[in-house]
Amino acid sequence: MRTNPNIRRSTGATALTLLTALLTAAPAAAAPGDIDTGTALVDDFDISRTDTFTAPLEGCLPADLLGTATVTERSVGRFVRTPGAMVLKGTNFFDFRMTFADGRYVTSGVDEERIKAVFTDPGRTTVAKIESRDERTIHAPDGTPIGTLSIQETYDVVFTDANGNGEPDPGEITTEHHRFTLTCG
Repeated sequence: MRTNPNIRRSTGATALTLLTALLTAAPAAAAPGDIDTGTALVDDFDISRTDTFTAPLEGCLPADLLGTATVTERSVGRFVRTPGAMVLKGTNFFDFRMTFADGRYVTSGVDEERIKAVFTDPGRTTVAKIESRDERTIHAPDGTPIGTLSIQETYDVVFTDANGNGEPDPGEITTEHHRFTLTCG
């Protein structure tokens, strides 16, 4: 395999900064930046974190029934930056478990989110697509499956940061489609 001398690899710290910028809807913060002409910066990332919180199970159990959820998220992917653009392609994998005071619990099966985004200069246009699939099983205290929860979601957006403030202002989002389906079984 031949290596292109114009491709540099960096550490995951830059990827974390750029991923955070994308996920907090600050496309201007993740702009291609200062890269020499003819050079591409390839930045692989593999980031994990775990959060624990108390909440209801969205949509399938009574809203006043609170459980303790532990979610471990692992984000893997790649940024490729050139002088005029940056491309992000990655997947977030989630391991979800929620327990209730009465012994019932919920576990995740397939639970992932695929992200593709392109940021360009000048004008800082962002084209992004996020597709997620979340399949969970609700269990009785003895482990018997008693229900399911399925979430399918797709989000497409085209955003041009005309004034460079990093925030969508009126007229700057030219395309936005959001599809969301939650099914309980």
